[in-house]
Amino acid sequence: MIRTAFVLVLISMGSVGSGAIAGSDAAVQFRLHAPESRVWFDADARLHRFRGETQQLTGNFTLRPGPPPQLADATVTIDAASLDTGHPERNADMRQDFLEVGGFPTIAFRVGELLMPRPTGNPASWDLVLQGKLTVHGITRDVKVPTTVTLAAEQVTARGQTHLDMRDYNIRVPRLLLIPMNSEVLVGFEVVARPVR
Repeated sequence: MIRTAFVLVLISMGSVGSGAIAGSDAAVQFRLHAPESRVWFDADARLHRFRGETQQLTGNFTLRPGPPPQLADATVTIDAASLDTGHPERNADMRQDFLEVGGFPTIAFRVGELLMPRPTGNPASWDLVLQGKLTVHGITRDVKVPTTVTLAAEQVTARGQTHLDMRDYNIRVPRLLLIPMNSEVLVGFEVVARPVR
């Protein structure tokens, strides 16, 4: 259920040396910095809403600062069992009965292309759409995620969110007191990456 959300996560970006960002078009390899990154989801259980999130994600990519920025070999992987809703019993149900983390331990997002990049009011920031393949619960689907990417000295930050439907990933929609939860969850992320030294 929530697992779809993370995935989305997916994705993304981090930091680059100030020299590489400012004035150079040389490609730079980045690695996700998990302590400053997170993926979350908001779920509607009809009687109440709740959020789950994790910082247990890894990823790397190659960035050519641009303009516009160009991304290659971008992947993000999330530890599905690390998703935490703040409620131990709900966590256990989510992990075992819905995400089935024993058989599907990770959520993965591979970015294929950056679509429609356009500068924002900040010359170091771009609004774009991340197009790629998201694998959740053993099912891979094409997704497009609206994202804002900011290039700064020694750091790249990506923020975005999108809606995912659990049914698209063959995840059983939970019920609470016989009332089904909304099958659609809002997935969001804020990730930071730094250049590989």
